Amino acid sequence: MLQAFLSDARLLELAARYHTPLYIFDEATIRARCQELKSCITYPNHRIRYACKALTLQAVLRVVLDEGLWIDASSINEVHRALRAGFNPSEIYYTGEGATKEVYRDLIDRRILINCTSIDQIRLLGSLKTAAPLRCSIRVNPGEGHGETNKTNTGGPSSKHGIYLDQVEEARKVAASHGITLIGVHSHIGSGTDLAHWLRIKDKTLAIARGFPDLEFVNLGGGLPVRYHPDDERMPLQEWGAALSDSMAQFSKELGRDIRLLIEPGRFVVAECGLLVAEVQSVKSTPDYNFVIVNTGHNHNIRPAMYGSYHPIRFIPADGRPAGETKPHVVAGYLCESGDVFTVKADGTLLPRDFPTVAVGDVMVMSHVGAYSHAMKSEYNSMNLPASLMITRDGTVTVVERRGNLNDIMRRELEAYGEGRVSM
Repeated sequence: MLQAFLSDARLLELAARYHTPLYIFDEATIRARCQELKSCITYPNHRIRYACKALTLQAVLRVVLDEGLWIDASSINEVHRALRAGFNPSEIYYTGEGATKEVYRDLIDRRILINCTSIDQIRLLGSLKTAAPLRCSIRVNPGEGHGETNKTNTGGPSSKHGIYLDQVEEARKVAASHGITLIGVHSHIGSGTDLAHWLRIKDKTLAIARGFPDLEFVNLGGGLPVRYHPDDERMPLQEWGAALSDSMAQFSKELGRDIRLLIEPGRFVVAECGLLVAEVQSVKSTPDYNFVIVNTGHNHNIRPAMYGSYHPIRFIPADGRPAGETKPHVVAGYLCESGDVFTVKADGTLLPRDFPTVAVGDVMVMSHVGAYSHAMKSEYNSMNLPASLMITRDGTVTVVERRGNLNDIMRRELEAYGEGRVSM
């Protein structure tokens, strides 16, 4: 969908006008993913929440809001970003591994539902004095997980997330001792979860939820797979939605009341909406590898360096020359880090890809960078942050975040010393 408005000539034009590196996001792709999700769940009492940690740009949050999704937030600042985008407090759900009294007080005062991820968090919540009775949900670790690596696995004995399944009864007792009503059970086992894992964890979560007399909802998390590599498989969404809908209908009938189903995809909603555009600054070789150095790095997309993730990459010749001889190249970034490489295996080993002749000044286009790329960007090596563009549904280009500069990088430390602003 993104490519409909972005010919090679248009990409070269945008790179020249807005400078590289450059993020480009596509409104139509975000809307299409939202609509896919909404169409495949037929169980009436459900709500889709966008896990906004994947991409928290205001422009993206407003598209998600317009599509009728609610928000799953992982920090108090994500909560406030959602509020600024126009979400009501009742549409925001907070799940954070860290918590303080100040954060919980803010959430309670705004009547934002808290999802406790540890027994200590339940105690923390119970220590706050409130006029209204306290209500929350709990995140459970169902004893198994799924993810591309341990870094994306959010369930099982090796995961820090949630209250382990053999401690759920203790969690219930601690909540009762503080007068807290547990109204929901949440589980999420990791990114790229296939249908079989989803359905197994769904059954485990429902089995745990049966023990909660005040249950109002079950949250089955996110982790829907995205097709980054040509060999990757997408989730069969219609089959997935039908299975969830049937299970929830049976579950509500069994309990004799209407239990709400929540899901909270993040990556699925935005991964395919984004491009990272950069310029080739050097082409060089060693006895073992040919390297292409581009003016971006893991400071703008950390997924390959952190997870060994695959992203489609291609190059646009700046001079319009026809494709030349194809040779294997390692595509690497401009940071002073050996691990600043985009073409790697899951274990970090270099993995060259075949490209037609690449020259200095050519433009690299890396796709599927909508999730956990912009959101995890940094100013490492004191590099300026890229501008972000949004391609609207009619093809209009809008700047939704300006390019960073040295003033941005130094502002907080200069203000701390009373030195005001630095000149460029």
